Amino acid sequence: MRTIGDWVRINSRRYPTREALVSYDGRLTYAELGERTWQLARGLQGLGVEAGTNVGVLGSNTLFNAEMFFGVATSGGCYVAYNWRWATQELANGIKETGAAVILVEAQFEQKALEALEILSRTEEVLPKLVVEGSRIDALRVGTGVFEDPTSLESPLCIIYTGGSTGTPKGVVISHRAAGANAINEMYDCQMGSRPNERGLILTPFFHSAALLCWLVPHFISGSTSVIAEKFNDELIVDLVERESVTNTFLIPNMMRRLSQSGVFETPGFNKSMRAIHTGAGLLRMPDKDLFASKLPNADLFYRYGLTEAGPMVTRLLPEDMYDPAVDGSIGAEYLLSEVQLQDLDGNEVPTGELGEICVKGPSLMTGYYGRPDATADAFRGGWLHTGDLAVKDERGFMFFRDRLKEMIKTGGENVYSAEIEQALYLHPAVLEAVVVGVPDPKWDEEVRAVVVLRDGAGAGYAELTQHLRGQLAGYKIPKQIVFVTAEELPRSAAGKLVKAQLKANLGWVS
Repeated sequence: MRTIGDWVRINSRRYPTREALVSYDGRLTYAELGERTWQLARGLQGLGVEAGTNVGVLGSNTLFNAEMFFGVATSGGCYVAYNWRWATQELANGIKETGAAVILVEAQFEQKALEALEILSRTEEVLPKLVVEGSRIDALRVGTGVFEDPTSLESPLCIIYTGGSTGTPKGVVISHRAAGANAINEMYDCQMGSRPNERGLILTPFFHSAALLCWLVPHFISGSTSVIAEKFNDELIVDLVERESVTNTFLIPNMMRRLSQSGVFETPGFNKSMRAIHTGAGLLRMPDKDLFASKLPNADLFYRYGLTEAGPMVTRLLPEDMYDPAVDGSIGAEYLLSEVQLQDLDGNEVPTGELGEICVKGPSLMTGYYGRPDATADAFRGGWLHTGDLAVKDERGFMFFRDRLKEMIKTGGENVYSAEIEQALYLHPAVLEAVVVGVPDPKWDEEVRAVVVLRDGAGAGYAELTQHLRGQLAGYKIPKQIVFVTAEELPRSAAGKLVKAQLKANLGWVS
């Protein structure tokens, strides 16, 4: 296991002319990235950054942001990924909570950063140093040649904020060891960087663990190329895949459905170079898989489940299992370095086939929540990371996600798991997206309701969908109401995940 700074040094020597990073704002070989990383690391140390110093970064999906990650990591600092979609007050809160000594800012976000610091100046005596993209960042680059990496494997590499879809966002601390272990999981189980001329397309934001830890870091360690998309846009994706010969990418299921409907998967570039599509953070059932296989017959399909606190990957479903009807709807089995156990509320492992909370052990887990010892202690109990997610496991070790503990619906004395109903809805050919929630009810405690997006040109109403469900589910699980909306009306987090609480509020389904 090595630190990120070690990998910068090693790969600049191993692959000097190979492209490490490609983006709309430039491209760098491994040798070029190494030299620029060492120059930036020296400059950051000149600003007082040392081992363990938090360095905030406010940037989008750009070469600039990726460079800042490697520069901060090599300097000994901890890269704090601020969400550029945050409101100014939220940014001020994040800066205050993490106590960043320096903030590196992409030029387009300079005004937002200045406004956040103005808010902090009302209560804080000492403010972080602000260094903005352009001449001020360039002035930081000093010296030449290899920089002596001051970090250890246990040093904090980055702080990534949770999505906050089920509560207040928390800063998750990931060490160099954890990031390296997750990269090993990705390379061993999901063939990340194991194929010749691997070029991975990063579509999710850099402040999200999928982009930073599951794509950028594994591709970098393996000596592969990361192609960075500035935004999720059909035309841009088509252009990048064809022009840059992209071989793999990650798409959450709703992204896959959108690209499939718009014909993106059938473009020449996808069929020429794309070898693997990875998906997760949502449900994917056989109709979508079959549609994918018909449009990209030469590309492997992987499904993965994880959470930022786990570093992030926990389980995966491999291409050879994706089309097995017996495990359709499964989130897969544990990664090489992950140990997964389903536990009851008392911390005991539940028998095969019974519902339990997904609990994880392994070297990729977070160090903890930054500045929140009580929340960290609550997450780590009995030596396990408790995810708050419920699942069952079959006799072969495949996990089937059922619900978040906090989102389990209680109706008429019965526990109802929204994922089970959502998965059943996805088996109807007219359903593009499905969301199931519990709504307060004076008689039943909670009433089961659903929100559905239909595929283009498809028609299905409440009667047809509930009849479809009755062949698969008990009567008390059938939604009492189904609302039909467009895909654009589903509220999502910055990472693309559906925010059920916001959806319920938008529909007036709150008490």
